Amino acid sequence: MSRVLLRIALASLGRRRSRSLLVVIMIVMSLWGLLAMEGLYDGMTEQVIDNAIRSDSGDISIFADGYRSDPGLHRLIANPAEIAAVLDADRRIKSHVQRLRQDGLIATAHYARNGAILGVDLAAEERHGQLAAYLHKGVYDFGEKRRGALVGSRLAAKMKVKVGDKIVLSAQNRDNEVTALALRITGILKTNNMALDDSAVFIDLAKAREMLMVAEGVSRISILLHDRRQVDAVRQVLQAELPEREVRGWDQLYPALMQGREMMAVFNLITSLLVFCVAALGIFGVVLVSVLERLREFGIMLAIGTTFAEIRAMVFVESFVLGLSGYLGGALLGGLTLLYFSRYGLDLSMFSAGLDAFGMDAVTYALIRPGYFLTALAAVSGATLISVLLPLRVLRKARPIEAINRI
Repeated sequence: MSRVLLRIALASLGRRRSRSLLVVIMIVMSLWGLLAMEGLYDGMTEQVIDNAIRSDSGDISIFADGYRSDPGLHRLIANPAEIAAVLDADRRIKSHVQRLRQDGLIATAHYARNGAILGVDLAAEERHGQLAAYLHKGVYDFGEKRRGALVGSRLAAKMKVKVGDKIVLSAQNRDNEVTALALRITGILKTNNMALDDSAVFIDLAKAREMLMVAEGVSRISILLHDRRQVDAVRQVLQAELPEREVRGWDQLYPALMQGREMMAVFNLITSLLVFCVAALGIFGVVLVSVLERLREFGIMLAIGTTFAEIRAMVFVESFVLGLSGYLGGALLGGLTLLYFSRYGLDLSMFSAGLDAFGMDAVTYALIRPGYFLTALAAVSGATLISVLLPLRVLRKARPIEAINRI
């Protein structure tokens, strides 16, 4: 009997082919747009987070106690080698680097601005977060005598300097005396991390120690993990092993980025609800008209012994065929679109000026997550189920004899 009901349901959809096809296309297009937007927007958000993690915070950062509230050379991590040994012993940690930071003045012959002087090891930074990938102009090198500097792109634009120009860095050293260091710009970095691009000057770690009179000690140890999902677990372990240090995850250092990720999850939920409404309204219209047109047919079926449960199953089959067809088509198109943009990216170079203001890349690479398709399937299935309730109620109230006598 189930095969007969299935054949009747498919034949009914075939008799109203144009109407059924219109609903399927509507669901396909809505679902296609939903999946594409989710993947691209999530990809854009994760790229911003990844830039901040690679260029600055890492998945986890270690500071001296009280450094974040009162940054200065008197609050450095005094034993970085001992901490490095602890980090090397944890297999969940992929890499770690040490940085020395001091706020100071960056000056040229015509301009001067406050900025952050960062002493780094370029080779270690490249192994750690591939800092060279952010090189916008020049070379990723401090030169033979280590008297070069890498400058943030927005800072370079504001000070109107280019590769090869001379800058003078001034800052207080550990004895609270003002010291200066003349360097030449060897490269300009564009990390799309606004805090760095707007104020950072990267110099050789040994030169920074010499300038600031710091023989040992660092301001921060940045850590990258093999699996970013283990940030909380690793952070808690490190905090227990290093009780006199501040151990912070990237989400604690960049709360705005974490809020952006949460907002994107809300956005995805809202767009899923919109697809739910589109699918529900489309299927509801087709099934309701179909039921009203076939009251006489259903009346005859009820009169000859077909149970209402069997007719109800037939109506459900019709609606689920519409919903499933739309879902499969939308999921296929959406999946192929996300696959393309995950590999080649969406080039938004024409909006690069506006994107730079928000720290976003000009080329956005989409993400592909199983949750996109599962949520879409749940939305379409729920819409299909709800959309047939009213038509079935109308059918339930129909009287077979009256339906048979209708002309």
